[in-house]
Amino acid sequence: MRVPSYIEDLDGWLNQMKHGTRLDVAVRFAETDAYGHMNNRVPFVYFEDVRTLMLEETGYSLADDGIVVVADAQCNYIRQVYPRTRLAVYAYPVQVGKASCDVHYAAFDDQEQLMFTGRTSMVQIDRAGNAFPWDEAYKNSLQNRFESVII
Repeated sequence: MRVPSYIEDLDGWLNQMKHGTRLDVAVRFAETDAYGHMNNRVPFVYFEDVRTLMLEETGYSLADDGIVVVADAQCNYIRQVYPRTRLAVYAYPVQVGKASCDVHYAAFDDQEQLMFTGRTSMVQIDRAGNAFPWDEAYKNSLQNRFESVII
């Protein structure tokens, strides 16, 4: 397997991901392409769902008119995924900036095989579209939930 550039130590990264926010999904037939494989857009939907769950579990709020947008997204497909495959999709924030956050993702099947990985850079912005700093209490919540987050 070719390791994506955003992963420095694969074994350590995989272990870290298993301590992230988890979302269980089953690939639906409607999420496949004409060849019967999961469509390449689908992981991004799963990333959004698990990222939203991560934000909720760490107490993110839309207070002060801030919203979170994805500034950059990447997915690396490791194995083909087929309909009815059950996946555990994990999200783990690896670095938090003043108004941004890099989140990594990993999806495993029932046999614990790594199926795909990903990463996004999210930015909190105000209604005018300007970067809006994270609240200190929220940054602390991230640090408390995810011990190895770099702030």
